Amino acid sequence: MDLFNTVPIVVKQPKRFLIDESEYYCYDAHGRPVAHIHEVGLDGGMKALRFIADNTAGFARKLMVNDAWGYPRLYIEKSWAMFTATTTIAYPDGRPIGYIDQDFKLFKASFRLLDAWKQPVGAVKGNFGAFEFQITDNHEHEVGRVDRNFPSFGEFFTAADSYQVWQRYPNLPDPLKTLAVASGIAIDLVLLEGKR
Repeated sequence: MDLFNTVPIVVKQPKRFLIDESEYYCYDAHGRPVAHIHEVGLDGGMKALRFIADNTAGFARKLMVNDAWGYPRLYIEKSWAMFTATTTIAYPDGRPIGYIDQDFKLFKASFRLLDAWKQPVGAVKGNFGAFEFQITDNHEHEVGRVDRNFPSFGEFFTAADSYQVWQRYPNLPDPLKTLAVASGIAIDLVLLEGKR
């Protein structure tokens, strides 16, 4: 199962109580695993700080994306942020592929997609409730979507969220293709992860 050619990618967080550690599982439409994403470099001091903090939404987070066979495929790093956050999408060795840069828009979630040299290649535009996101290229042409699912009753009291990432074109060039796939994780990291 190839994470970059699966449509849709179903992204799910495990149900967690009192644990502030980023983790996601990715599946295809039939429930077969395509990736596991987990936080790396989280030491005991940071775990303790997150436990006592009221809100850790602005905290930095570093994640490794492993494919269905356990091989590292991507590294995602969300920077410390007060108001807007930048998320670096990189190869496992740290070489940047591009950036998902939060763009401040009143009442709407919006992101700029940038290449490794921070030149714009597209955008992610969310609706008012931040449940539907349109991924576009530089010409405002839709190349994908991210849909956040309404939480089930059991998820209301946990930190679990789930998303579906839809790519329109299988041959979308990089870095836009990789940024589109990673946007399902970056949206959650920036908008929801760590909020209580």
